[in-house]
Order: sequence, then structure tokens, then C-alpha cells
Amino acid sequence: MSAPSARVVGSSREASLVHLLGRLEVVTSRVRAATEWRRGSDPDPLDRFKGLHISATRVEQLLAPQTPRPPDPASAATLKRIEREADAAEGQGCDLRLRRLARTFDLDDLDIELLLIALAPDLDERFERLYGYLHDDVSRRRASIGLWLELCGLEPAGGVAWARLAPQGRLSAARLVLVEEPDRPFLTRALRVPDRVAAFVLGNDEPDAQVATLAYECEGFRPAGADVLERWMQGNPGLAYVRERPGASAASLAVAAAQAAGRPALTIDLRRIRAEDDPAALAAAITREAMLTGAVVVAGPLDALLGRGIPAVQAFAESPATVVLCGTGNWDPVWSRRVMRRDCRPRRQAGQSSSKTSGRARAPRTRRASNASPGGSSRRLDSKTSCSPRTCSSSCAS
Repeated sequence: MSAPSARVVGSSREASLVHLLGRLEVVTSRVRAATEWRRGSDPDPLDRFKGLHISATRVEQLLAPQTPRPPDPASAATLKRIEREADAAEGQGCDLRLRRLARTFDLDDLDIELLLIALAPDLDERFERLYGYLHDDVSRRRASIGLWLELCGLEPAGGVAWARLAPQGRLSAARLVLVEEPDRPFLTRALRVPDRVAAFVLGNDEPDAQVATLAYECEGFRPAGADVLERWMQGNPGLAYVRERPGASAASLAVAAAQAAGRPALTIDLRRIRAEDDPAALAAAITREAMLTGAVVVAGPLDALLGRGIPAVQAFAESPATVVLCGTGNWDPVWSRRVMRRDCRPRRQAGQSSSKTSGRARAPRTRRASNASPGGSSRRLDSKTSCSPRTCSSSCAS
């Protein structure tokens, strides 16, 4: 596959930013309608201490039957126009980051609306003051769950927010939107988009700082017959386990397979995880990074996680990204609920010495990463081959 031309890349970046700013224009239209409705129904618009106290008039208004805010036709029209322009840009081969994010993480329109409403104060400081006004509290400058529902015209008691922002919801599980201030009532909890996600939709591919401390570049070495792992990566991969034998480099084998499948590799040294680090949080950040950039996660040695308990291993093994774990021991089925469907063992070629492998193991040099396909099956491969640049002398057979 040929690389896109500089002209296409440049036009993609511009079109992607235009699409993002256009969607923020829709948020602006929704906020404008909400502020006009709020001003029209405010019993005391000249109250100098608004947001600092609750007046008797305000109490009466709160106890009165609530009239729902009517839909905003202007924002609906703006949204249709922006999306028509985005369709045209994609038709010309442009890569729109916001749409790619939606496809990668299977987000629907409401998920994207939530993400944009939460992201707006990070891209335009006007939203800080506007959100403070709509919250009736100048100190609350980020969108809340309740404000998101109001701007989208949804009922707070409808259960939509509970489903989408639960820990297992798409946005929360992928760490695309964080729900903060858990001590507050649910509807007043603040929403925040992590800096890495904001940077991605703006066109920046620098990895998350947490991930960067664990990542290293690894040179891929492909032994003869190693196409089993390559074919697995070209399908709908999920989890594979490569058991490393003395003199072998399982990470190099996995990186070579990813390269042959046209996928970048995000290689992670699990020995760099510190005692005070949370393996589950790190695994979530690594998964998000891989899915944002299209990479296969190659992580090892798995032995470094065993002392942290089963949940630490499961955090990596049950990631929705494409993951290849490397280790020296046998696979324990308790580490992952995904069934290991195949055991692929490399065999020595006829006439090859059974006691030694040719070539010396070489410490992996660094290489970078990119996206992941969720779901799929798991495999375990035994890496008996010595992966050096000169000799890779084992064959892989089912």
C-alpha cells in the first residue's frame, strides 16, 4: 500500500480540524439556546449574588412544575450541514479524526455529543463562563452530566446517562470521557476529556506520558514459517500468548508478525511498571493508545506481572485491543475469559540440532505503535527460535 501524498495528508488535517470546529459550532448553538431559555425563565435576572445563594423566589420556581425546553432547530440545521460537508471531505479521501474515533470505539451520535460538550472548555475558554452561568455556579466551569442531558434535550430520569457513563459504558471503559467528583450527586458530576483524546482529535499523535514510560522500540525478526501469527493478525485478532524459550525473542517475533500484517506495534516492557502504579489504569491507557493509533500491543515479560496477582494480568489479557503477551511459562486460563482456540508450536527443521538454536539473541531496539481491532480469539505460540538479523532457524507448524 502506497503512503498518502503530502497534499492528501495536509488536506486531511485541515478537513479534520474544520469538522471538529464545525461540531463545536453545534455545541455553541445548543448553549446559546439554553442560555436564552434560562434568561427568559429567570425570576430575578438582576440578582447580584446569583450562584452564591438561593433566593426565596428561586425556591418557588424550583418547586413549580418544570416546562421542558423546546428543541433548538438552529443546532439541528447546523449539524446536518456540518455532516454533509464531512461526507464530502471523506469522499475525497480525507481522514476526519472525530469520525475515526467514533468508528474505532463504536460510538454513536449521542456519545459524540457528550464528548464534544465535555471537550468544549478545553478548546474555547468562553465555554467555561457559559457553563458556569448554566450551572448557576461560577466555580463549575466544566460540563456536568445534567448539563449534557439538558443540552441534548434528554430527560434526567431517562437512564440514558447511567447507561453511557457507567464503568462498562463505551466512553468510560475506553477512557474517552472521565466522570469526576464522585462524591457529588450523579447529575452534577463533572465531565472531562483526557488530554490525550483531545490531542488526538486535534491531529496530534504523541503518546500518553504514562504509556511512553513503558514503551520501547523493538526490531522485528521473522523466522521461517512464522506466518501463523501473521495470519491471525490479519483476521479479527484478540489475544495471543507467545511463550519464550531460552535464546529467543518473543517480542521480536510478534513485532515482525505485526509488520507483515501491515500493523504498527506498541511494545511494552512490563518490568517498568512501578510498585505504586495501578496495572488496570496502565492497561486502560495502553489499550486506548493502541486503538487510537491502530497498533498491536506487544507486552512482556508476563512474569513481571504475576507478583501483582491475577487482576493485573487480566487487565492486559482482557483488553479489547489486539494484544500479544510474551512470557516464559505456560498459559493459565484464569488470566483471560477468552478461550485459547489454538496451540501453535514452532518445530525445528530437519537436520537442525535439538540442543541449540543458531544465532544469538539480540536485545530489542525500539519501535513505535498505532490501532486495534476489538474482539476475536486467543492463541498461544511457543517461541523456540532465536530471532537475530542473520539467522532465524525455526519453522512454525500448527
